[in-house]
Amino acid sequence: MAMFRAKKLDLGCFVNIRVIRDHTKRKVFERYETQRQALRYIVRNTTLPQRARAQAQLQLSQMHAYTRLTQINNRCIEGGKSRGVLRHFRMARASGPYFINDKDQIRSIRHPEQEFNYFISKNARINVVQREAFNTCIRRNIQSRLLSSSLNLTPIPLGTPPTQPHIPIYTSSNISTCSRLIVYVGESLQDLGVFAYRTIGRESIASGSVIDFVRTIQKCPDNPGILIANPGQLLWYRGGQRAVTQTTWEALPRKTAVSPPMEIDEVKNRVSGNSDVKEHVAHVFDEVIPQVAKADVKIDVIGMGDGAPEVVQFVQGNWKKWQKNVQAIATGTAFLPRIEDTGEDRSFGEFWGDVSFFLSLVVLLPAPVGFILH
Repeated sequence: MAMFRAKKLDLGCFVNIRVIRDHTKRKVFERYETQRQALRYIVRNTTLPQRARAQAQLQLSQMHAYTRLTQINNRCIEGGKSRGVLRHFRMARASGPYFINDKDQIRSIRHPEQEFNYFISKNARINVVQREAFNTCIRRNIQSRLLSSSLNLTPIPLGTPPTQPHIPIYTSSNISTCSRLIVYVGESLQDLGVFAYRTIGRESIASGSVIDFVRTIQKCPDNPGILIANPGQLLWYRGGQRAVTQTTWEALPRKTAVSPPMEIDEVKNRVSGNSDVKEHVAHVFDEVIPQVAKADVKIDVIGMGDGAPEVVQFVQGNWKKWQKNVQAIATGTAFLPRIEDTGEDRSFGEFWGDVSFFLSLVVLLPAPVGFILH
């Protein structure tokens, strides 16, 4: 085996001696497959001279065992196990998979009461890759359910082809005709439409994402429009032609299991006008809303996490332009910029201090007694 083993292993999965041996077998089989198939053809061709067929049979029998397809086993990419491997997932049953029960909860098939198990290996890289695969399935489920709820996946800058760098956001189908628009700006660490993966894992997919949020808004009598910004997925992954978060970027495939993550090219891996949360918020208000909504639409802004101070600072800095549209702001964060009540910001300070705009969001955001909205 030593004579076939590569000096540098191009592996990006769980690594132990059995995985290395199987990897070597695959490389050897790939290298000698054409020669082996040619010899087998000569041996089985009855129209050729017997001497030629015998020589081919002798050469075939002298080839190393690693050149045989039967030497290759399907192994779990997360644990190296060879038994109970699901071919389509390349994972052993012990590592998953999971299913969604009747309570909209994600649980293990083998143990229906068990939640997602992050620590399946002592190798941190394996745990990170498994978590990203798990989160990818969650994102696809959320996307399919939101699209069936009259929401559209809109690329920005508007009109960008799917294969070109863009940031996806969710917009409701009635955004161009609605008289009231609710704009949600979440955290920069979360994927589009996700509040918290921890909540999704423990409670349900709907409660940990914007699914319940969208359902509640769609029950409002005035049928407001919805725009869900995407301050998290601001990196453009050219290999997958999609926008990703920093967390997803760290879990992307690498050359080897010990290789560092790909370097971020500030030109090729960024989207014009959306390089950070501040630019993304400005792009949504300056470039998207004026083109997709009516000029006199009333806007209710909801900011969460580090998206809250960015949207407050933007509205404050552009209050003269947006004071006729923005009628309410609700934030959920531990930090907000100081609101000055002097100079050009005087009217915004008065608006910010008006208690009446807090009350208009209580119906949209049901919360326990004592919960403070800023």
